Amino acid sequence: MVDYGLKAVNLYDTFNPVKNLWRNVLIVAIEDAIKTTNFIRKFPDFYSTRRFHEIDYVTLPNADFKKVCEYADLDHNMVRKKVIETLERIKDGKEDMSKMFRKWLHQGEERSTMAGERRDHCSSMSNVQQ
Repeated sequence: MVDYGLKAVNLYDTFNPVKNLWRNVLIVAIEDAIKTTNFIRKFPDFYSTRRFHEIDYVTLPNADFKKVCEYADLDHNMVRKKVIETLERIKDGKEDMSKMFRKWLHQGEERSTMAGERRDHCSSMSNVQQ
């Protein structure tokens, strides 16, 4: 992987189904953490005293997360840092993830992922950058 400072992936990767599989595993884990964080923010009285494995998995250092990031060809420290920043913005109410439902960010432009649209071989993590 070429080092471009804080970028997490090589921009010129070729399609690799195994790497995309592990990136999708990360996507699901991050989505679970985001959903849980939204529940905590919406219902603080009920959730504030509980600990959640979904959040711990992506925010606390652990060998499993590191290995999944390695399989996905991503820097685990970079992914963890970005996830923690996003979860903090959600907790502070600065980020509303409900607007992201069924949207796809691709090279800086927002596209709807309606059924019938053609998707090229890419995952939603394929353009992860700073």
